[in-house]
Amino acid sequence: MNAWHAKITRVDLPEPGLLCLSFRSEGRNETLVLVTLPGALRLGVVDERPRGASASPALTQLRRHVEGARIELVATSQRAARISLSRAGTTRYLIAAPSKPYGAWWLCETDGPVVLRSAGAPAIVPAEDGHLDAKGLAELRDCGAAALDAHQTLRKGQLGRLLLRHLKRLEKKRDAISADLERAAAAEELHQKASLILAHIAEIPADASYFEARTWDEEPRQIRIALDPRKGPSETAQDLFKKSKRLKRGLDVAPNRLEAVETEIRELRRAQDRLEDCSVEELASKLEALGVSITAPKERERKRRQAGTRLPYREFLSSDGAAVLVGRGAADNDRLTLRVARPHDLWLHARGVTGAHVVVPLGKGKSCSSDTLVDAATLAAHFSDLRGETIVDVLYTPRRFVHKRRGSPVGSVTLGSEKVIAVRLEPERLQRLLHSEKKTLS
Repeated sequence: MNAWHAKITRVDLPEPGLLCLSFRSEGRNETLVLVTLPGALRLGVVDERPRGASASPALTQLRRHVEGARIELVATSQRAARISLSRAGTTRYLIAAPSKPYGAWWLCETDGPVVLRSAGAPAIVPAEDGHLDAKGLAELRDCGAAALDAHQTLRKGQLGRLLLRHLKRLEKKRDAISADLERAAAAEELHQKASLILAHIAEIPADASYFEARTWDEEPRQIRIALDPRKGPSETAQDLFKKSKRLKRGLDVAPNRLEAVETEIRELRRAQDRLEDCSVEELASKLEALGVSITAPKERERKRRQAGTRLPYREFLSSDGAAVLVGRGAADNDRLTLRVARPHDLWLHARGVTGAHVVVPLGKGKSCSSDTLVDAATLAAHFSDLRGETIVDVLYTPRRFVHKRRGSPVGSVTLGSEKVIAVRLEPERLQRLLHSEKKTLS
């Protein structure tokens, strides 16, 4: 019996840190909202589905797995929320947890392997930290408005911090332009010094460190002009002319730049003063219109890496749903083993031949299942010079026992401890693994 009598009809992520599961229960449409912004884990049920951003690729995949499933149980711990879902006789867990910048979610099999996770979520689901507290539908209906209010407050705080960070950058820019203007005021004096050097160049010794002359002002004054003995008077004069010209160019554009920056600062301060009076949507639109990025720096960096950085490995899924990372080449093998893999991850390589480094990410204190070990060894054998052989010996060991000697060839490592598995290459297993490859930038 489904305690909630609820069937999921839609999955949305209308705003950062707000995961929404629309469902039909007891003849009515409602939405379970999960707030996963840092510092809060809130759940509630509301009558009206929150609207907002369109679905990301990860959310589109989650919809395929979750829409049509029935909610069996909703429970929370101090660290995460866990929703038990059943469809076609299969039960899975949707786990959501607060983390920087917008929280994370995982869809897992009941025995642990991750089927799907949100962009930027760790490969390992956070461990349960104590007793799970089951939440009933009636209880969460009473919490719906409070959960949405908490999300709005926290998200507004995030946007306020992004506004403040942008404001500080503009203030630094304003101060730099003001300093440029002060330096530009000395352009005429530099030009005069250069002219005086050339006018008196016949009188100045080649190795002089300074010379004194009277200016050509209406009221002449005696000044001392520093010289660089290594350059000589003529070269020093030319340097002063160039610096004067550069400062004069700055003097032409700096006032307009300063005015534009000060206008931006005034607009941002007005937005800052109205933080409490406007909604998150209004604030986000206003900040975007003022040129403020409303994406957290950590998320921007993740997207930048995803868009522009080539990963040193290909990622496959074992039959247990565990990730198996395979190096793309010799240099990539080094990067995968020495920079990506953690000491407790499992490392594999075909014995005695050139081949890819293979890594199975593991949580601390966790062991690799026998099925995943065979799958990883199959990939290590396939991506080696023994491809096509029926049986291949594959070395495996925790990453902490893998070392690289100074001056050794690219991709070459030594092992402090090792075990061997003789893996039989099964065509069906290999094809399944190759078809499971996660599409990434290559």
